[in-house]
Amino acid sequence: MALIVGLVTGVGLAFFFEYLDNTIKLPEDVKQYLKTPYLGPVPLFTSEKAGNPDDGAHQDLVALHSPKSSASESYRGIRTSILFSSAESAPQVILVSSAAPKEGKTITAANLGVTMAQANGKTIILDCDMRRPSMHRLFGTSKDVGVSNLLVGGGSIKEAIVHTRIPNLDIIPCGPIPPNPSEMLGSARMLTLLNGLRKLYAHILIDSPPSTAVTDAVVLSRTADGVIMVVRTGETAREIVKNGLAHFGAVGSNILGTVLNGVDMRGNGYYYYGEDGQKKKSSRTRKKYKDDY
Repeated sequence: MALIVGLVTGVGLAFFFEYLDNTIKLPEDVKQYLKTPYLGPVPLFTSEKAGNPDDGAHQDLVALHSPKSSASESYRGIRTSILFSSAESAPQVILVSSAAPKEGKTITAANLGVTMAQANGKTIILDCDMRRPSMHRLFGTSKDVGVSNLLVGGGSIKEAIVHTRIPNLDIIPCGPIPPNPSEMLGSARMLTLLNGLRKLYAHILIDSPPSTAVTDAVVLSRTADGVIMVVRTGETAREIVKNGLAHFGAVGSNILGTVLNGVDMRGNGYYYYGEDGQKKKSSRTRKKYKDDY
C-alpha cells in the first residue's frame, strides 16, 4: 500500500507541477498559445570551443566557429524558414526582438546574420538596442560610431558601417547611447537610413530591446518587413510573450514567427542528425556574462 500510495502521489505531483508551469516549451505551445508560425529551435550549446582568438569574433558566434554543430544547423534552418515565410518575396528588413530580457535575441540575430552571409547574401546587422548594446562585443568592434550618430546627422552611412572578417557581413554598432532612444528610432532619419541600406544589402537584421520593457522595438517594427520573436524555452511565461506580441499587433506589425531558444534537444521529441548529435551532451544552462544577450 505504501508503494502504491507513494507512486500515485509522485505521479500526481508531477502532473500538478506540469499544470502550474505556464512557460513556452514546445512548438505546440507556440501554435496553441502564441498563434504565430514556428520558425525552429535553437539548442543549448556550450561556447567552450572558441574559434580563432585572433579573428575578433565572440565564442557565441557558433555559426562561424562550429559550422557543423547542431546549433549552426538550427540557425540555418531558421534562416530558411524566414526567407520562405512570405509567398511573394523574402523579407529584407527583419527585426529581432523578445518579450523579456535575457532571451538570447542578440545572439540569435548575430548567428542568423552569419548564416545569411554564408549563403552569399550581402547582410548587415544594426544594433538598435540603445539601452544595453552588445552586438559590437560579439564581433569585437568599437561602438563609438554607429546608429545613434547617423540619426542625429553625424557622419555618413559608409563611415558607420563596420566590415567584419566574415565575407558578405557588415554591422553598424549602436554608437553613443542617447537620452531619447524611442524618439530617435521612430524618426524620419531612421526610415531614410533603412531605405539607403535596402539598396546596398539583401538582408538587414535589426537587434532591438524587449518589446514589453520599452517601446523601441514596437516603433522599429513599423519600418521593418517582419518581426521575429525569440523565446527562451521553459523560462518565459506565456502571458508575458503574448503581451509582447500584442504590442506589435497593436501597430500592425508583420510577425514572421517565433524562435524557441535554449532547447534541450535530448528530450521533448527533438532530434538532430549531425557531428555533435551523438558525441556530446549539452552542458550549457545559462550564460554567466556581465550582460546577457
